[in-house]
Amino acid sequence: MQLDTNSIQAAGYALMDDAQAMLLSGNAKAGMDHVILGMREIKNRYPATEWRDFAQTTFLGHPVTQLIHQCPFTYHSFSKPRGYAGDAELLDFIYGFKQPSQNLATLGREILEHCVNSPISSSVKARKDVLARTIDDVASEATHPTRILSIACGHLREAKESVAVQEGSIGQLVAFDQDPLSLEVIDREFDNGSIQTIRGSVTTLVRQKQSFENLDLVYAAGLYDYLSQPFATRLTKIMFDMLRTGGKLLVANFIPDHREVGYMETFMQWQLIYRTESQLADVAKEISALEIANKRTFFEDNGNIAFLELVKA
Repeated sequence: MQLDTNSIQAAGYALMDDAQAMLLSGNAKAGMDHVILGMREIKNRYPATEWRDFAQTTFLGHPVTQLIHQCPFTYHSFSKPRGYAGDAELLDFIYGFKQPSQNLATLGREILEHCVNSPISSSVKARKDVLARTIDDVASEATHPTRILSIACGHLREAKESVAVQEGSIGQLVAFDQDPLSLEVIDREFDNGSIQTIRGSVTTLVRQKQSFENLDLVYAAGLYDYLSQPFATRLTKIMFDMLRTGGKLLVANFIPDHREVGYMETFMQWQLIYRTESQLADVAKEISALEIANKRTFFEDNGNIAFLELVKA
């Protein structure tokens, strides 16, 4: 696509004009691909301050926004019904636990299907699978009742995929989150006595007003996408100190410049803090190397989410 170098609004509106024409002609896939790829290109082309102004307010003036917001997934993120971005109910669209209204118009349904099957959504599903496998691996290797902590647990959907959780072969899994609505879902859907919900924030953990110890596994799925580097570094040390010898820490983070970044920051108003693989590894810098038996970083199969795994010596 050709960008107008004189005006980010002109470039953005030209892109949205084309996308609107495609959507109204019945070609939702082409329209969505066009706007997703184009928004990323605009974000990368223009200065960060110009992009921020455009992404937060200017784009709203174009009528294609109303078309795209027929998608309940996109509009849920934009409207933030729980008061914050990326809530567990939003992720349930991706996982298939939340279904749209039967009265949803065709265009909204087609955009929804495009979004929940996008590369970034595939990465979110893959992240859940990594967490479930990690729970199972830790449970199978333990010679004692396994103690696990999930920080900012959301709806704890990985537990639905975990064989160990479903078979009741873990000792205790603590689901820790600041959102009482998320914890209510867990309490309602899991009658497994090994799962305990606790309401709290990561700030209380960092200030050590709430603490855990002798854990076999502590993990955070989407939390680090919202943490500054200093805060993430401090939290990583605190999480690591919760582990028993041989215990495992696992955290995940989206990497920069993924395919949907421009779409997320405009139509979804979903801003994340991205980290490269090395930046994610660096959140462990407050932990002495002598305390770490094993350290590795890796990616889920789609390459959009990086993981940091630490094993305590």
